[in-house]
Amino acid sequence: MKLKIRSLSTFALATGLLLSTSNIPPVHADGRRERACSDKTLNGSYGFYRNGTTSTGPLAALGILFFDGNGSVSGSQSISRNGVFTFDVPIPPGPYEVAADCTAKFLTDTGVEVARVLIVDGGNEIYLFSESTGNAVYGVGKKIHTADDDHDR
Repeated sequence: MKLKIRSLSTFALATGLLLSTSNIPPVHADGRRERACSDKTLNGSYGFYRNGTTSTGPLAALGILFFDGNGSVSGSQSISRNGVFTFDVPIPPGPYEVAADCTAKFLTDTGVEVARVLIVDGGNEIYLFSESTGNAVYGVGKKIHTADDDHDR
């Protein structure tokens, strides 16, 4: 019995020494290293949908956003507000800001924040919600093309 315990102890010690001196890279909880985001992360066209409730009733919308990679976004959308449809509504150019933690803000030209955004999958997808008073509206956008692809069209 003592021989068995001594053998197991020796094996455990040898395994520990072997693993502690090997070049095994550290393991991170999410399996990858953190990557910083910037305005350039949002670059190209994104198809999106939004839905929720506004002060005037339910809202559903879908459209396309064009990010220039330098802090400006524009697009168009079709909207149903309280069951009334409006098609091809322009979204005029406006500023956006991206933080290194991959959160972003959509702003008015005067700098008022109107939506909060989370960038996921290396910029291939965004989650957003409206910050307009009386709204409970959220949305999802997925990258269609990069800005370079859009210029080739």
